[in-house]
Amino acid sequence: MQSRSTRRQILRSFPPLPFALRAMAQSVASPIPAVPRWILIGSETTKGIFRATWDPELGELQSIQAVAVTDHPTYLALHPRFPILYAVNEVPSGDGALCSFHLDPTNAALTPLARVSSDGNAPCFVSVDQTGQLAFVANYGGGSFAAFRLDDEGAMRNAAFFTCEKNPACALPGQNPDRQDQAHLHSATVSPDNRFVLVCNLGEDAIEIFPIHPSAPQPIEAPVRVATRTGSGPRHLAFHPNGLWLYCIHELDCTIDLYDWNVSNGVPAPVLRKDSSISTLASPAALPGSTACEISVSPDGRFVYANTRGENSLVVYRVNASTGLLTEAQRVFTGGGVTRYFTFDPSRRWLLCANQGTSTVTVFAHDPSTGRLANAPKAFVVDHPMFLQFI
Repeated sequence: MQSRSTRRQILRSFPPLPFALRAMAQSVASPIPAVPRWILIGSETTKGIFRATWDPELGELQSIQAVAVTDHPTYLALHPRFPILYAVNEVPSGDGALCSFHLDPTNAALTPLARVSSDGNAPCFVSVDQTGQLAFVANYGGGSFAAFRLDDEGAMRNAAFFTCEKNPACALPGQNPDRQDQAHLHSATVSPDNRFVLVCNLGEDAIEIFPIHPSAPQPIEAPVRVATRTGSGPRHLAFHPNGLWLYCIHELDCTIDLYDWNVSNGVPAPVLRKDSSISTLASPAALPGSTACEISVSPDGRFVYANTRGENSLVVYRVNASTGLLTEAQRVFTGGGVTRYFTFDPSRRWLLCANQGTSTVTVFAHDPSTGRLANAPKAFVVDHPMFLQFI
């Protein structure tokens, strides 16, 4: 993830999809089931995307197999209206890519549609805005960001590219020479009102907030920069359901901060809550070799969940209903090494954790009323899992 490549802020057009594939992307044989029957698993391999059947009663993955060959599909996103899956190709060197697949909701089969350059090294995150008109990609290598135009069938058409190193507002690299040698963009979170996409810049200790315009010729504006604590390395963000609180998990110092989300005259101005920082670690001694990873807020807003690699922990925090501040409620071992991503099944009876280092997906029983997780998970072998998507 350390290579640099030339970046440019351009608008680039891609050729249209063949008619047959366009028709396939447009057609919807049947809606995606209300009760998921499959899980698609992104991986850090050349084997591609895996598919597993899901048993919601037992909390088990079965019949795990590769379903689409594509290079290092480490992060996935679904189109909000069409049966289309997007995946980044986080290849080890050179520019990565964004690829798309038609999703058959009857069996979770994937048919390749298109693949386009992300114009940056190591794309590690993809998201789609609520209208389904834009797909966003964060390139970790070189600190570039892409907003891909999606047509009325979900096909990728053109992209606006933004490069931190060419932006005069960008700051100098952070204080960690091994991880903050330059800008490193790590996520792209769409605001609840769909007016902004917030991009964590791990390399420069900042959150870059881009105004977005899904229907306009130029889909993104230059970002508003919000500085985070020096050396923190912001990684991922999660909004509270009330839309007023924003949680940021920092990879390098293993902390979570609370921001009050404000927009004044159309300009985002989140404010860091004083004394809100809380560690994801059991003790400061665990910091060397540990990096915080994922964060999630429960739909009722009562709990926040986070995981940390190295320590390989999952932590449940209670949310103060008046202030949004966090208090640790439970800490469990992930059941695997190099914990990467976690998610809940739609019933929230189960939490699934992708453990990249031990090639396992662990499944924890979960009580939504208390937020608590079972201490002993079930484990299922998957080759270097990085992301989990219920279908």
